[in-house]
Amino acid sequence: MRIQYLNGGLANQAFQYIFVRFAELYYPDGGPWFLDDSFFFVHQAHNGYELEKVFGIQANLLSRHFDADVWQELIRNKQNGASIAQSFADLGFPMEMIAETTNYKTHNPFCGKIYQIPSNEFHPEITKFPGKNIYYHGYWIHPKWFRSYKDILREELSFPPITDDRNQTYASRIASCNSIAIHIRRGDYVDLGWELSASYYLESVQKILAEHNDAVFFVFSDDLDWCRKHAVSLGLHLPADIIYVEGNTEGSSYRDMQLMSMCCGIIMSNSAFCYLAALLDDNLQIYTEPPH
Repeated sequence: MRIQYLNGGLANQAFQYIFVRFAELYYPDGGPWFLDDSFFFVHQAHNGYELEKVFGIQANLLSRHFDADVWQELIRNKQNGASIAQSFADLGFPMEMIAETTNYKTHNPFCGKIYQIPSNEFHPEITKFPGKNIYYHGYWIHPKWFRSYKDILREELSFPPITDDRNQTYASRIASCNSIAIHIRRGDYVDLGWELSASYYLESVQKILAEHNDAVFFVFSDDLDWCRKHAVSLGLHLPADIIYVEGNTEGSSYRDMQLMSMCCGIIMSNSAFCYLAALLDDNLQIYTEPPH
């Protein structure tokens, strides 16, 4: 049995799903894989579990394999500090953990054997790790997990058709020009000190305009008011044609990802949301990446 942690917003969920699908395709004899969705029974984060709503994915969620009373007991244990991996170990199942990040200590505390591997690297061999029951704690944000089976994954991670007039107008404009998405992540990134410098965006806009003077820029952000207020320092005053994409909030925020994935180019932010849009973009020709 292999269990992958599932948490966070849509992009994190998608990358964790991509990792599991890679493993199933790469090593089909590896036994059943489950996605531990207990996080969403304990935390109210972002828009909750979204893989099914957005992509229509029927993932093999761990919660669906237990009677309601048993699952509720596991959730009570989690609320009291015992992760799903620890609860299984306490019940006598031999469990080991492979952790990509050290935040397993708070998200999935575990007293058993833990194998720590580097973050954001491609190590396919871990999907064949020997052991009867392995719990995987990680985000697996590396392009090779996706690109190894990109045709299959692009089909599975297909957005629903756009039906509302506003987004259809954006989509039509994106398809009819040399469209460049600019993703500016604010929100929690500001509190965490992860926001990118304005100079990165300024230099990226200048570079693209020097080579593509017909580019039309589409600004995607969780704080468009801030972007407008700081347009000069961000370089948003330089393009002759710039469009601020508005209205896709909360449960419809995935539409921003969908529209970005339709653009010819992307000025990348350092968020998984933007990175997933780029991977799903089969028309991507121009992009800039933030400094690491």
